[in-house]
Amino acid sequence: MPLIQISVPAGSLDAATKAKMIELVTDASVKAEGIPAARQFTWVHINEVPDGGWGMGGRALTLDMMKAALAPK
Repeated sequence: MPLIQISVPAGSLDAATKAKMIELVTDASVKAEGIPAARQFTWVHINEVPDGGWGMGGRALTLDMMKAALAPK
């Protein structure tokens, strides 16, 4: 019974995107285990981290900062 925890910035994913992420992560876990029956016992928990609750390289990051870093240039 795997329990998969994913942390994302609060407000970065809508309900449909969370549902798709849960579906695809479950698919990957079942494939990796090679036990199709494990699907019904696979838990995926999406943790929403409050804005500013992330840090990298010694500094706090906000959702806006992350979006700017990922924006096409």
